[in-house]
Amino acid sequence: MSNVIQGTKSFSRNIAILQLIADAPKPPTITDILETSDLTRPTLYRVLSALEAEKLIEQRPDKRYGLGPRLVTLARMSLATNDVRQVAREELEKLGDITGETVHLAITSGTQMVIIDKIESREVVRMASVIGMLVPFHTTGVGKAFLIGLAPQKAADLINRLHMEKITKRTTTDPIKFEQVISDARSNGYIIDDQENEGGIICYGAPIFDATGEPVAAVSVSTPHFRLNKGKKYYSEPLLTAAVAISEKLGFR
Repeated sequence: MSNVIQGTKSFSRNIAILQLIADAPKPPTITDILETSDLTRPTLYRVLSALEAEKLIEQRPDKRYGLGPRLVTLARMSLATNDVRQVAREELEKLGDITGETVHLAITSGTQMVIIDKIESREVVRMASVIGMLVPFHTTGVGKAFLIGLAPQKAADLINRLHMEKITKRTTTDPIKFEQVISDARSNGYIIDDQENEGGIICYGAPIFDATGEPVAAVSVSTPHFRLNKGKKYYSEPLLTAAVAISEKLGFR
């Protein structure tokens, strides 16, 4: 017979009811909760009273239950301490160790991306980028990766607002063609900047998602073209592993 930690059954039951209220399409009544839970009415009353006492839920004037103010405070505290850069750092270092190349983490800044972290390549020839640098959406691994993470219409709206300057001879400046490039890459989960931002530099980028399923950042691994002597999977597989791990740490499922 397995040992049961004292109090865990009651705790799990309370959390289950809290989740049920959170997932309801509209604030439920006690009858609604009874119908969707396996608790008796007396037990449910005790659970609701306990959650209400801790301000995790509240009963509204119409007798329906909603999430309480303490949950909002806890959520804000969690978001404030769950900095993308801090959460991502370990995975960025792993990605750099596996590939031996430069790794970037970037977030949006208006109609550009801004690099917020960087892992230097262990090779002699390195990227000239620095933390705090603004980079375009349409030419970089991180920018293009963020776009493939967006819903098609949101990506199209953003692309239409971009100033698509031609930086290298490989840069795509036609919004319609660029939107198709983004659309074609979505199923892969990653996208390539093939010397579109800097001649001789190849970048593989992937989006990072938060708990809402929206992209909040992008990660890339970059290498000089002359060191590109391995197949795509050498870069794309560890990149996707890192992007998924960071997204999961941010609550994405």
